[in-house]
Amino acid sequence: MMLVLAGGLAVWLLLVIIALSICRVAAIADEREARRRLVESGRRGVGVGLATAAVSLAAHAPPAHSRPAQAPCANRDVPFEAAPALVHDALLCEIERVRARRHAGRLRLDARLELAAARHATDMLERRYFSHTSPGGGELGDRARRAGYAKRTCSWRVGEVLAWGVEGRSTAAATVAAWLDSRSHRHIIVSRRYSELGVGAVAGTPFERFPSGVTVAAVLGTRHCST
Repeated sequence: MMLVLAGGLAVWLLLVIIALSICRVAAIADEREARRRLVESGRRGVGVGLATAAVSLAAHAPPAHSRPAQAPCANRDVPFEAAPALVHDALLCEIERVRARRHAGRLRLDARLELAAARHATDMLERRYFSHTSPGGGELGDRARRAGYAKRTCSWRVGEVLAWGVEGRSTAAATVAAWLDSRSHRHIIVSRRYSELGVGAVAGTPFERFPSGVTVAAVLGTRHCST
């Protein structure tokens, strides 16, 4: 009888561990990294604030959504694998709704941040890791430069949040809710220091035991260029 009880307890603990693993998030607040690392361009005298985070691609574009920020986001509860493009747009909408409630200001969708974010989400999936730092040591600042967002002629700041989830945890609503449950993630999402946004989301997770689901990187940024 004792062996049966012990075995049942072990199975229950395993199920709890798995349940806790189906939605994970990660973030690095830019303030910490910016204090740690400030790069100045001596030739042009331009300060560059670096924050380790994820990045995506894009250029200046109109606000991601024209609907009222407080209106419910379409497709917010759709699992990623069912409609990736719709969930991507729903992620943008959910972030905007959160910021609107906090009066944090609208964000412009930026193609360079979208590129960096998409690259990082894909890299985490393909190389099986979940971190702001790649196995080779690459950080957000490196990704921002490669995507063309961080330039020597600009002062800039970026912050990143990451997530992965399966099934019901792969929706835009669940992903953003998980970020908001963490103080460090919420701090980045609602910070008024940012004016631009990029989101990268790819099908699958960084872990072999969860082959289906979504891996997400969202990067918020701002920059001021001299030219």
